[in-house]
Amino acid sequence: MLIEEKRCFGVWPKHDHFKFFEGGSAMRNLRVVVVVLAIVGVSSLASASDFMEDFDSYVTGSSLHGQGGWKGWDNVSMFTAPTSSLHANSVSNSAEIGGSADLVHEFDISGGMWELSAMQYIPDGSTGNSFFLLLNQYNDGGPYDWSVQLNFDMNTGQIVSDFGGGASLPIQWDEWVQLKFVIDLAGNNVDEYYDGTLLSTHQWDDTVNGTFQCIDLYGNYASPIYYDDLRVIQPNHVIPAPGAMLLGSIGVGLVGWLRRHRTL
Repeated sequence: MLIEEKRCFGVWPKHDHFKFFEGGSAMRNLRVVVVVLAIVGVSSLASASDFMEDFDSYVTGSSLHGQGGWKGWDNVSMFTAPTSSLHANSVSNSAEIGGSADLVHEFDISGGMWELSAMQYIPDGSTGNSFFLLLNQYNDGGPYDWSVQLNFDMNTGQIVSDFGGGASLPIQWDEWVQLKFVIDLAGNNVDEYYDGTLLSTHQWDDTVNGTFQCIDLYGNYASPIYYDDLRVIQPNHVIPAPGAMLLGSIGVGLVGWLRRHRTL
């Protein structure tokens, strides 16, 4: 809806291949190994993804209402949208938003920095006005509070930031374009990007709730457009990738061996 609405480490074998670990420089060399493992481990850290949706796990053409946390506005099934294979950024499905579609996904996010991105495809020749909305407050039946309202005016060929002072950019037809939103809930502002170009920066929430609670894909009875590969991440939050966890364990074992032999 719109706003209006181990070998581990015993005695090392005496063999030429192990000279790296023998003599007066043995412990220095082993410390080097530990440091290298630590560096590689750190470089293997990966960004934490809090939400990822590519629509590929659902049957093509099926209603998204009740699947993967998606539902129609106010949990009304008539506002659902189908998956489609007509256009897809990643094989094989996308969400088709047109007609009565008013598809929402709820979140329980508060504080910090967040990035939300989505791939969007608008076919050439489309008409009407379709909307991408983010809400800082959403409950079935209300209350609602909107923070982002992007108006894709396919009659004029412009994308308009309704809450960003009417800032606009031309729509790119017949190609997948990234929408990105950098949301600072502590600072209470949001940067809106279209295909890497900054569209607008504006206040996130005039009531300063410090929350992000909903994505709303609203068709507004316009021609169908398509969304794929939606992602919500906290960019300053990292988690160990599997390789980093393994390297970290090896490093910890080496440090323990050195300490037991009083060399660290």
